[in-house]
Amino acid sequence: MKSQFKNYFAITKKQWNGLVVLVALILVVLAAPYVYQHYRKDTIINLSGFDAAVAQLNKAQKADSIAATKTPAYNNQSAKTYVSNKLKPGLTIELNAADSAKLTTVRGIGASFAIRIIRYRNRIGGFYKKEQLMEVYELDSTKYAEIKDQLTVDPSLVIKVNINTISFASLRQSPYLSYKQASAIIEYRTQHGSYNSIDDVGNVAIITPDVLHKIEPYIKFK
Repeated sequence: MKSQFKNYFAITKKQWNGLVVLVALILVVLAAPYVYQHYRKDTIINLSGFDAAVAQLNKAQKADSIAATKTPAYNNQSAKTYVSNKLKPGLTIELNAADSAKLTTVRGIGASFAIRIIRYRNRIGGFYKKEQLMEVYELDSTKYAEIKDQLTVDPSLVIKVNINTISFASLRQSPYLSYKQASAIIEYRTQHGSYNSIDDVGNVAIITPDVLHKIEPYIKFK
């Protein structure tokens, strides 16, 4: 039949082979669109879900941006519920009886100053006047002016030492006496006997009137 077909159309073998190739190419070209559509269906990405995710992300970012420009609600709540532990105007603290926690309620006195005040108070035996606060380290006249009206002093709470029995080591702890002055007080007592009054202490040669005035509230004679 193949030979008859060739003879009928009077074509050579070479021409026949060319015709077969041509027909095959035509079939491939015709089939290509269908094959392409088949594979394209499998590779097309459904973007509807992606678009929805992008929209949701943009919405969340916008909400965060708006929230960032607003003052957090808890700050307002904290401001409403905050209660100051400082003294109310008109109230005062007694300086010799207050502990560090009590002292920090004074406006202008923080934890550091409270500790320094108590340490100095313990060293001298208590305050007999408010102005002594300016002897505390770094508590200057400006700070004193800020806090003085919130404080009172009870001189009866001052701890006094017996000048006739105190040792040199203990007397030396007073910030109002130098090493030589404390030594001279003990030496004078040894030589002349017990002191009977503040005037007797004033007889010690190197005890100046200013020093005598400072130590007088802290000494007793019996």
